[in-house]
Amino acid sequence: MSSTTSISSASTARPAPEKFMHQPQSDSKSRIPVTPAVLRSIFASSRTPHEERSISRIAFFRFAGFLLSCLGIGLAAARSRGIKSSAALLGVV
Repeated sequence: MSSTTSISSASTARPAPEKFMHQPQSDSKSRIPVTPAVLRSIFASSRTPHEERSISRIAFFRFAGFLLSCLGIGLAAARSRGIKSSAALLGVV
């Protein structure tokens, strides 16, 4: 019967120790803040310079294409509504 008791007590969930639940204040000052530059350097370190240039170039052209498509859609929408001036876009006219 004691073996049944040890099995049931072993399967019970226990709370985490106190030392893992609270971070001391002095510990948080020694940490490096996670910024986009830090994350980028982590991922960039796993690629060669050639791969990094290629990925950067692709990202730039995708971003430029996105901006141009937004501009084109905006101009097409303005033209279809018959708006000819920027003052009309602001509701001044």
